[in-house]
Amino acid sequence: SVAAVSTRPALTQATGGLLPSEGTAALLAGQVANQGVQAFTSGNTAQAFDHWQQALGLYQVAGDRAGEGRMLENLSVIHRLNNRAAESVTLIEQALALYETLGNEDQQPSLYLNLGSAYRLVARTEDAIAAFEQGLSIYQRDNDPKGERIMLSLLAQIHTDSANYPQSIALNEQALELAQRTMNRTAEAEALSELGFAHVMSEQPVQALAYFQPALSLYRQLGDRAQEVATLNNLGRAASLSENYDQALDAYQQALVIFREMERPAQEAQLLVNIAQAYLGAGKTTAAIATFQQAVTLTESLRQQQSNATTLPPRMEAAYRNLATL
Repeated sequence: SVAAVSTRPALTQATGGLLPSEGTAALLAGQVANQGVQAFTSGNTAQAFDHWQQALGLYQVAGDRAGEGRMLENLSVIHRLNNRAAESVTLIEQALALYETLGNEDQQPSLYLNLGSAYRLVARTEDAIAAFEQGLSIYQRDNDPKGERIMLSLLAQIHTDSANYPQSIALNEQALELAQRTMNRTAEAEALSELGFAHVMSEQPVQALAYFQPALSLYRQLGDRAQEVATLNNLGRAASLSENYDQALDAYQQALVIFREMERPAQEAQLLVNIAQAYLGAGKTTAAIATFQQAVTLTESLRQQQSNATTLPPRMEAAYRNLATL
C-alpha cells in the first residue's frame, strides 16, 4: 500500500486557519488548483506544488475524488521533475488507486503517461512499458493522434535505452507518421533524429543518414540551434561510420562553427576529436595531428580554469592517446 499525504497544514493555510464547508471547499479547490496551473506554466514549480497541495486538501474536504486524483497526479509530476523518484511513484500510485475506486481509470490517459514516467525514473522498466502501452491504447481508442504520438515516442525511448533498437525503430516510424499527418514539424524532427540514432546503434549508418538529413533541415527551419548542432554531430558520426569522410568533415565543420558561436568550449573540444578522427579515416594525417593538438590545447585551458577537474572524458583521453602515437 502507499502512504497517505498529509494535507491539513496546507488546507488551513488556504482557508485562513479554518476548516471550510464542503461547498466552500469545492469552490476554493478549483481556484487554488488553477493558481497552481498558472504558477507551473510560468516555471515556478515550487509555488505550483504549494497550490496543488492546498487544492488536494480542499478536494478531500469537498469529497471530490476526481479532483483529488488530479492533484495527486500534478504533485507526482513536480516530484518527478525534481528527481524525487520515490515520492513521485507514491503519489501517482495513489492517484491510480483512487481512479480505480471510481472506475474511471480508463478515462485518464495522462495518468498512464505520468505513471510510466515515474516508473521509468526508478528503473521499473517493465512497469513503465505496461503503463505507456495502456495509455497508448486509450489514446488510440479516443482517436487522439497527439497523445498517441507522445506515447509511441516514450515507448521508443525506453526500448532505445534498453538497446532494443528494432522495436525502437518500429515505434518511432509510427510516431513519425503521426507527426507528419498532424503537421507537427518539431515532433517530426524529433522522430527523425531518434530513428537516425537507432540506426547508428544498429550499425546501419547509411540508413541513419537518410533520417538525420531531413531532421537537420527541419531544425534549421525551426531555428533550433541546439538541436541543429546535435544533428550535425550525429550526421557526421553516421557519415564517418559509412566511411564517407568528406561528408563527415563537412557536417563536423558546420557544427564547430555553431559551438564557437554558442561559446561551448567543452563541446568544441570533443567535436575537434571527431574531426581529427575523420581526418585519420580520410588518410589526412597532418590535418589529424593539428586538430588533435587543438583539442588537447583547448582541453588543457579548460582544466586550468577548473583546477578540481582531474579526469578526462573518454573522447578527450582518445585525443591524448592519438596525439601521442601519430
